[in-house]
Amino acid sequence: MIERAAVAELIRSAYAARHRGDLDGLMSHFHEQCSYRLAGGPEACEVFMQPEGHQAVREQMAGLIATYVFSNIEELALTVDGDRATLHWRADVECRPTGRTGSFEIMDVFTIADGKLTSVTQFTDTAGVARLSA
Repeated sequence: MIERAAVAELIRSAYAARHRGDLDGLMSHFHEQCSYRLAGGPEACEVFMQPEGHQAVREQMAGLIATYVFSNIEELALTVDGDRATLHWRADVECRPTGRTGSFEIMDVFTIADGKLTSVTQFTDTAGVARLSA
């Protein structure tokens, strides 16, 4: 069984790397057999693509880091149940290419194996993300 504190540290450390734009640091938290999904239809916005595997997730994260900057980040709740966890948070987001900004509330669902993130599914206002990015 995974220790709650270790899972919480894994998630917080991964998000700290993401928010400072550290791609290598972020990807060091992902398992080789990982997946990432921003819940939404890829036809609405390219950001909703669903990569699987470390290299594909790395490419997606590189694009996200280059495109979206977070500020005023606030953790609202972190729940850990064995090898699964959820993080509820909010932040202001700037889309660099468009210059548009918005405030978002986000819920992330994680699966962990071997001390690494194997699955991340992120839920947020997908219409807002598409508007920011258009």
